[in-house]
Amino acid sequence: MFYLLLLLFILILFTLVQRLKGNHDFLMILILPYFAALCSIILYVSKDTYYYNLIKDYFYLPDFLWRWLFFIDIGKSNIIRIMNASSLSILIISVYLVFHFYEPFSLRVQKAVKRVVWIYCLLQFILYDPYTNLKAYYFLYPARLTVQQYLYLEDRIYAVTHTINTAVILLCFLGLLAAFIKAPKLKLFRYNHLFLAISYATLAFVYIYFISSSPDFYLKVSRIAGTYSYRSLQLGSNAFIYRALPYILVPAAAVITYCAYMLTRLSGQASLKELSISKEISSSETTSKIFCHYIKNEILAIQSEVETLALNAEDGNEVKETTDSILKRCQTLYGRIDEIHRSTKTSELSLKQYSLQTLIRETLAIFSHELESINVQLNLPPQPILAMVDPVYMEQALHNIIKNSIDAMEDTPDDKKELAVTLGSSRQWIAIDIRDTGKGISKENLESIFLPFYSSHPYSKHWGIGLTLTYKVIHAHEGKIVVNSTLGAGTTVEVLLPNITPERV
Repeated sequence: MFYLLLLLFILILFTLVQRLKGNHDFLMILILPYFAALCSIILYVSKDTYYYNLIKDYFYLPDFLWRWLFFIDIGKSNIIRIMNASSLSILIISVYLVFHFYEPFSLRVQKAVKRVVWIYCLLQFILYDPYTNLKAYYFLYPARLTVQQYLYLEDRIYAVTHTINTAVILLCFLGLLAAFIKAPKLKLFRYNHLFLAISYATLAFVYIYFISSSPDFYLKVSRIAGTYSYRSLQLGSNAFIYRALPYILVPAAAVITYCAYMLTRLSGQASLKELSISKEISSSETTSKIFCHYIKNEILAIQSEVETLALNAEDGNEVKETTDSILKRCQTLYGRIDEIHRSTKTSELSLKQYSLQTLIRETLAIFSHELESINVQLNLPPQPILAMVDPVYMEQALHNIIKNSIDAMEDTPDDKKELAVTLGSSRQWIAIDIRDTGKGISKENLESIFLPFYSSHPYSKHWGIGLTLTYKVIHAHEGKIVVNSTLGAGTTVEVLLPNITPERV
């Protein structure tokens, strides 16, 4: 059992280090103090003669290992310090972990909370240190407190800190659970937060039942005899729990490993899908360039002929109105085709810090006429949300999404036409949700909407380029796009962009 537990622990670390670098650094670091705490507990019990003949029954250690632990040259005071430091490190890292994925407060408040946790844990480490215990006993007894009063004070202090420590772990779990509930509706992100919540719940269980008893006052001082000794860990009343420890830790380690594997698999599938779409986009660029170049030349030819027609016409006023209208449409069409043509070229984005509230309003203003019969719900936060974007390209991407939403509601009754645009942010991502009440997209078509030249509409009206360019623009900004749709109910498009918003106060 011991070897199996050690193997699973190594497997967890290997999986986290190799596959989940970046967003899961705190989780990987969190496992280390857990391992250190459990090892120091086993080491402390191994050196306790009271448990000498029971150590194998409690922890199922191999004979050579528990004998080596018993005779290893390390003092109990240092083992206690390792136990306390490991246990308190779990609290600190847990707070950092939950604030990394969930923001219930402003960054200023979060910094204050982290500072308080650091100070609180540092005070505990000092308070429960054997050297401090010894000095405090000699300072308080017998001048200020009796032995019974001193022991009662220790019990009260331990009860308070133990309750607070356990509460911190439970609050951190609730924070990760809230992060999962509020996570963007992307499969990868949902599973990411679910994985964190399940893994942390497993670790929290281990902490509450096996680690939370530390730190404690392990030093027992006798001033009359001028000596001190070390208390035994209270294992007797919970013997069945400690005997079950390997059987609990092995399934817990298996759960964490399985979650890590599933997240790695989902990440791989998402990467392969993105790679496949990117390859198809790249292969279509040459065709797009030729196509756009041909259309632009034809538009210029039409403009030239219309201008010639206007000069030779007898009824100047009537023809002028007609030709002006045609020329205006040609200019608009030429401008759009030119944008698409430029978008297919391999060029660097001109990124700058730009307000997404402004960008969304500017894009909606283009559709002022089309949106007259649609109930538009604009949900923008009051504080500015900034992103590093190319305003021209990003406006074109949003333009394509909104245009598709408007087209999807063409046959929807006017009283049911709704377009909701919502802007929100978390520590890592900015989310732009665009929801319509159109006819929706079938599951079969949903898998293909980003492919070049794919369209469920007649090609006379839709060329199947818009969402392909949108996909390319958003990924060029290191963002992500996901579409959820239900036939007859509508479609929601979620755009995620990296968050560079300055710290909130």
